[in-house]
Amino acid sequence: MKKITFSFLLLLTFCGNLFSQQTAETFTVQQLQARFKQETYTEKVLIDFQKTMINLRKKPELHEDIPGEIISWYTLNGEFSWHKTYLIQKNGVKEIETIPKDDIFLKKLNTYVPEKSKFSYTSDLWSFAFVEKKLNNNSYLIKSTVKSFNSYPELPNDDILVYDIEYQTKDFKTFYLVRLKDIHTDKWIEVAEY
Repeated sequence: MKKITFSFLLLLTFCGNLFSQQTAETFTVQQLQARFKQETYTEKVLIDFQKTMINLRKKPELHEDIPGEIISWYTLNGEFSWHKTYLIQKNGVKEIETIPKDDIFLKKLNTYVPEKSKFSYTSDLWSFAFVEKKLNNNSYLIKSTVKSFNSYPELPNDDILVYDIEYQTKDFKTFYLVRLKDIHTDKWIEVAEY
């Protein structure tokens, strides 16, 4: 009986240590208030934002995309990286997408690159996409860096391109490419109308 009790306590200790290593202490509301410039974030907004980070292994980096309107966090944790962006709405936060996922956007992007280099939506090909600013027409300008697809990533390939891209959205569902450039140049290519 003592062996079973000892084994159970050992297992319980091991599980407790494993759980404590997997979840990190999150930011306090006071730390969030000190970090963000906008003083109008309500306590409820900050608590809702705090809850989005609860299962992370370490505290993420915080980013205030548009003060008082869009906030985000990101973490680079070994082979895993996460970036989550939130729109402040009705005294709470709502997660939004900042990377397009529709075929129309991808088709438009691929019309500006050589035939052998095509972009796709594979997650490791896109950098974190941050909302840069709100435009006069109430749409949001987003900036990201994207790498073209390589079916053999272990082999060097001259057809692989890396572009900085800018695109806009009003609803974080439909995105429109605005301009792009090869990261090795300073010249931006303006995108024609859709």
